[in-house]
Amino acid sequence: MRTGRALAACLLLGCASPSIDFAVLPESPIAFVHRTLEETERMVDEAQAQEKAVTPGPEDEFDVEVEGLQKLTGRRTSADVARDQKGRLALYLVRERRFELAGALPRGARPLDWSADHARLMFSAAQRNLLHLFEWIAATGEVRQLTSGPASQIDGCYGPGGAIAWVELEAAGRRAGARIWVRRPGEAPREVTEGPSDTQPTWSPDGRRLVYTRFDARTGPTLQWLDPGSDARGSYGRGRSAVFSPDGEWIVYSGLTSQGWRLRRMRFDGAGKRSLGSSGFEENDPAFSPDGRYVVFAAMKDERTPVSRLFVRSVDGKADRQLVIAGSGLLPVW
Repeated sequence: MRTGRALAACLLLGCASPSIDFAVLPESPIAFVHRTLEETERMVDEAQAQEKAVTPGPEDEFDVEVEGLQKLTGRRTSADVARDQKGRLALYLVRERRFELAGALPRGARPLDWSADHARLMFSAAQRNLLHLFEWIAATGEVRQLTSGPASQIDGCYGPGGAIAWVELEAAGRRAGARIWVRRPGEAPREVTEGPSDTQPTWSPDGRRLVYTRFDARTGPTLQWLDPGSDARGSYGRGRSAVFSPDGEWIVYSGLTSQGWRLRRMRFDGAGKRSLGSSGFEENDPAFSPDGRYVVFAAMKDERTPVSRLFVRSVDGKADRQLVIAGSGLLPVW
């Protein structure tokens, strides 16, 4: 059964809240991954079919057979599913309350970070079966390649003074895993973490700390930090998807609570940890507004659903506003 009508109502839930006036939000666009309503519907249907296929009963046999026939006749294949999952990179124009596709960037491009002047957008995209990092010049639409090589670069961020950091993934061999590299102007790239599961780097505006997520099967994700200049390093404890405020004083991240993943914040040194607002959603992938007064984030009812909304929250955690998007919004970068 198609889920369009119920899904559309679900996506619009809460969008009429007057808590935050769009007119006071910064004009800078929010880059995000957009999946259309139709793509989201198909992903919901696919998730339901997969769940149903785990323990099929006698009454499901005909449905499974029909699904197999559809794939054989080309009506729905794994490539179709992968295409829906990729989505397209889009820009949400906050003051105008609408979004548009970001030029001719390829399907599957993932926004990673805006430069400090908001003139360049770093993103990842596939090239010859590998992921590399690129930047999109907002004023001209020009695309420049930032990384290359025989391994995939799956994540990254801008640093001060023209530096960049990225996550390099080696898929096989003795060094299989994800590690973070840093490249400063005039210097050779260097590996700064030992891996094997380090990702989601974010750099403080003053360059003193590079924070990243380390995934561990036993402890779950933890936030680690290092000083690329002195090689000092430490841990903030459990959490993921950290981002610095524009003044560098605060870090907002997604922390696991008894209610699920929720936004939290702490000082630069890890002090003063506390919740940042609350909702009934799984809250992930926060990003600060350029003026530091708001945070945009992705929200889902649970971690398995393909339906994702985008919300804006004030930094005091007292007000939320949903961005109205037909379909799903993921991985916002402001």
